[in-house]
Amino acid sequence: MKRSRSLCLVVLSLLVVIVGGKGPAGAVVSIASSSTTAVAYSGTVHGLPEDVYLSGLVQISTVVVRDPDFGRPPTVIVSIDFSNVTGQGLKTGTKYVAGGNQVLTRPLVSTDVVNVIFPFYPRGTTGTTGARSALASFTLNYNTTTGTATGASASPTADTSLAVE
Repeated sequence: MKRSRSLCLVVLSLLVVIVGGKGPAGAVVSIASSSTTAVAYSGTVHGLPEDVYLSGLVQISTVVVRDPDFGRPPTVIVSIDFSNVTGQGLKTGTKYVAGGNQVLTRPLVSTDVVNVIFPFYPRGTTGTTGARSALASFTLNYNTTTGTATGASASPTADTSLAVE
């Protein structure tokens, strides 16, 4: 959880350094709001060598950024952390862990559906040995007037067949 918040702060800091203050183009950004929430995720990935049931809490951090100088539409920097998702093979009982953080830039809209592919692999393996892919679908809700996040949920049909070996 701290890692996700740290990642969000790093992204925010980079934004300020790159375009903040009186940067090369004289641009100024305005942070409308930021939030972090944990969303329950679960689903079964079908494929070889076995089907794997994944579940856990996905940490989602959002930062709404407005552009007061040029009047561009607001954007949302979304950081999604899968490090608390684990799994178990349905045939062998092998334990699996998920990994990877996704950082996305999205338009600020009242309802945003974000589909993200993330890796998971047998616990104790090194590198990408045995790595597979899973799909997570999140619905993020915002108050577009204030720029605040109002809710987040994972798709109830997280079942996927992304068994890329």
